[in-house]
Amino acid sequence: MIADLPFILVWWLVITALGWLFLPLTTHLFNRFFDKGYIFSKTLGLFIVTYLTFVLGVFKLVPFTNLSVLAIALIAGVVLYRHFQKQFSLFDYFSKHWRLVVIYELVFIAIFVGWAYVRGHAPDIESLEKFMDWGFINSMLRTQYFPPQDMWYAGESINYYYFGHLVFALLTKLTSLDSAITYNLAIASLSALVFTSAFSVTANLVYLAQAALKKVHWGGVVVAGLVSAVLLTFGGNLHPIYKIAKINIEQNQKLVLTPEAVSKSAASYWYPDATRFIGFDPDVKDKTIHEFPLYSLVVSDLHGHLNNIPLVLTIIAFLIVFFTRGLPLTTFRLDLVVPLSFFLALAYMTNAWDFAVYGMLFGITFLLTQARHLPFLKLITSVLSHGLSIIVLWYLFTLPFSLHFKPMAEGIRLSDVHTPFYQLFVLYGGFWLLCFPLVLWVLKKIIKRTTVQINDFDLMALALVVTATILIIIPELMYIKDIYIFEHRRANTMFKLVYQAFMIYSLSAGYVLYRLRSYYLYRFLFVLILVLHMIYPYFAIRAYSDHHTPRKYWGLYGLDFLKDQYPDNYQAILWINENIKGQPVMLEAVGDSYTQFNQISMATGLPTVEGWLVHEWLWRGGFDGPGARQTDVQKIFESTDLDTTRSLISQYRVKYIFVGPKEKEKYPALNTQKFIDLGSKLVFQSGETSIYQLP
Repeated sequence: MIADLPFILVWWLVITALGWLFLPLTTHLFNRFFDKGYIFSKTLGLFIVTYLTFVLGVFKLVPFTNLSVLAIALIAGVVLYRHFQKQFSLFDYFSKHWRLVVIYELVFIAIFVGWAYVRGHAPDIESLEKFMDWGFINSMLRTQYFPPQDMWYAGESINYYYFGHLVFALLTKLTSLDSAITYNLAIASLSALVFTSAFSVTANLVYLAQAALKKVHWGGVVVAGLVSAVLLTFGGNLHPIYKIAKINIEQNQKLVLTPEAVSKSAASYWYPDATRFIGFDPDVKDKTIHEFPLYSLVVSDLHGHLNNIPLVLTIIAFLIVFFTRGLPLTTFRLDLVVPLSFFLALAYMTNAWDFAVYGMLFGITFLLTQARHLPFLKLITSVLSHGLSIIVLWYLFTLPFSLHFKPMAEGIRLSDVHTPFYQLFVLYGGFWLLCFPLVLWVLKKIIKRTTVQINDFDLMALALVVTATILIIIPELMYIKDIYIFEHRRANTMFKLVYQAFMIYSLSAGYVLYRLRSYYLYRFLFVLILVLHMIYPYFAIRAYSDHHTPRKYWGLYGLDFLKDQYPDNYQAILWINENIKGQPVMLEAVGDSYTQFNQISMATGLPTVEGWLVHEWLWRGGFDGPGARQTDVQKIFESTDLDTTRSLISQYRVKYIFVGPKEKEKYPALNTQKFIDLGSKLVFQSGETSIYQLP
């Protein structure tokens, strides 16, 4: 692993430097936190610099280059330090908080290096949707202005929520590292940023609650923060216990708890089953998805729901700061509306559903924390005025993105099926046992009319629990219609909502432990549930693998699978990245989704006419366009009519034609002599792989 440490160091230094540039803003927003929101400076630096770069690129004002990104970051930092110069001094900040900074950075580095070590055992950027995620990044690295081109739909921009991918493309630009390495660095750094951010959210909520009582117990603050961070980042659910017990009974006709029997049952457990339970076990026509952060980190698809976790944790932290002051919001607050609308805009561009989720959390938090301060009519008026203002500003902030984006949803449908309660309990019962006692405790205080003991911190935690529970209930009532077949009709809606519910419950759990710590039975229950949730990583982390054997540390370079399985294609990719600038169209075979087709567009960022078919079907809102392109690509490769071929090449502005093993597999009638007859020249050849350049 020593060889990869310089890459890890450079990546960490750049993230940290961006964070320090945004420390004045961070300390202003999170001034009530004991750590002044230090860890959120990394997220703010990454996302705000990316947004500024994106907006300037959309309007063709500044190109996307290493120097332009560096200049934007430095200018933003200078502006912030000048603006907050009376409130913030870097020297004073570090003089007062250097111990906290060192602790945060040591924890960040430990988890960053630790997960990089995990990724190094299976570093291939292959399987599931890694081709898509890395292809987005490579396309962005080649683009001059925004929006970036879709590498699988030449001539059109990416019609997906790609802002999180752009964050890591920007980091790749700043570090000048190979994107085949930075893909895995992105996953590893996300694990560290998620853990430390989750810790800060819950630890500060507990700190503020204790500070209001003029008595801070740092041990309780740290324990609450660590519990939430561990549950959110590395925790699972109760599925391993349920499934292993079920396998045990099937194997022995009864539950046998001898070490041999349990070990045999556990050996049959497959970790993805915890995310594919409803509809799969038992097998019914209601297949759903219910993933959570650790699963995302293990399989390492760099999707929007994972990329967005640091940002949504920042949003929750901001809501905690604002709504736990114990004061009525009697006037319109721009200092709430502007930052929150901007954060929600960033969340939407990264993972669209999160705008609705955290917009709902804002509304519930507003209502619960302000209900005891404001008359009912004033409360409703204030919520609506702030909410509508946030929507208007959110729309304006997202406009540079939305101008080039077409939503893929097809409307709302009522759910015609419902999840058996026992399955929901297997997935979320642990959190219910941890978090619902707070609800009962608050209700008890209300019934006894002792609401004076209920403070804004309790209500903030209650808002989190209520929001998470609503997110689990919604797919039982309705879902968003998309292109997925009827059997998977609820899958995406459930996935997007319960993923957030898992995180919100995790954050709530640490605070509830603090609040109910005097109940010994609850403490015992909490430890038991925590242990049960931590069984999952034992199976997941050990089981994930790629083409590498034996299982050992192989490094962070993600293209070994191409080097070993498609060596000629690998050499072609190296040649392309060295010799072809810009984004000319390079034709390759149309591929089925989740396959090893479209390696070239994925690994180089050069657009092809049509890539993974089902993905483009989803992104383009129908099959007509992708289907027509699929037919046209086949004609270019197989048609004997030179005029037809020439016309299609001109139509799609094809500059290069790639012919490798996948093209020959897909198009058995392929005849490369035709490309020579059309005036192209052979510019690369390695074994059975060739690249033709058209005139």
